Amino acid sequence: MKQEIATVTVSAEHWGRETEAVDNARVTVSLSAPEEGVIEVSFKGQLDAPEEPTHVCVTLENGLSYYGEIKDGEANEEGGSIRFEGELIDLEGF
Repeated sequence: MKQEIATVTVSAEHWGRETEAVDNARVTVSLSAPEEGVIEVSFKGQLDAPEEPTHVCVTLENGLSYYGEIKDGEANEEGGSIRFEGELIDLEGF
């Protein structure tokens, strides 16, 4: 998959609480669709996030955004990945 530069926004959207969101600008990412209805964003480095994150939004430099509820993820000091609900619209770009 082709790598892109994106803003990755991680948010905590819990009912009855104020939404918290943290933007991570200029993150090197790649996107894939491991199964229907699921997008996986792989990233280099570490992401800042609020406690108990629930959603992620990946906004590419061309303005295309992917947003959805986090299903799974893993990270270490070098990078990681997040799987979230969504449809990968522009797979040709990757």
